[in-house]
Amino acid sequence: MSLPIRRTASLRRGRISTPSTRYFLTLCTQNRESVLTDPLNAERGIATWLELEASGDLKLLAATLMPDHLHALFVLGDRLPLSQVMSKYKTLSTDHGRASWRWQQNGFEHRLRENEDPSDYAFYIFMNPYRAKLIKPSERWLWWLCPEPSQQPFLEHLHDGCPPVEWIERIEQVAQRITSGE
Repeated sequence: MSLPIRRTASLRRGRISTPSTRYFLTLCTQNRESVLTDPLNAERGIATWLELEASGDLKLLAATLMPDHLHALFVLGDRLPLSQVMSKYKTLSTDHGRASWRWQQNGFEHRLRENEDPSDYAFYIFMNPYRAKLIKPSERWLWWLCPEPSQQPFLEHLHDGCPPVEWIERIEQVAQRITSGE
């Protein structure tokens, strides 16, 4: 039985990098290893987002770390193309490659169109740990980052940082819309 041939180079060939554009990004750990929510890795991952923002490489709108992947929504800065920002995040978040785990070679990115609502993506990112049933709606996910909460109107409806229980049903609709490209 032959295994399928990976075509990761094809993914990079179609990548478009446009400064001042909003991107939704997903990065996974190699072999989907559940290491990102270990306290040291989570702290380093969050600090890396803040470092990229401070350097002007991006303006972070929202991000969350899941055990084996992350989601982020940001506006790409003018200094580096998207591929270099992704590489920089991977390098810095693994302590310059000294961590015992690795990122998958590529990631998934989606450049938001003008008619796409970034708050749908931020909502999806926020709700991802609840959707995955990693925690109950009455609990707070520790590895959520939103530097400017006032830009995400849905956050006004949280109860002590926790989502209303009816959002669990809503997240499926938003996830469907995001993944179908509607």
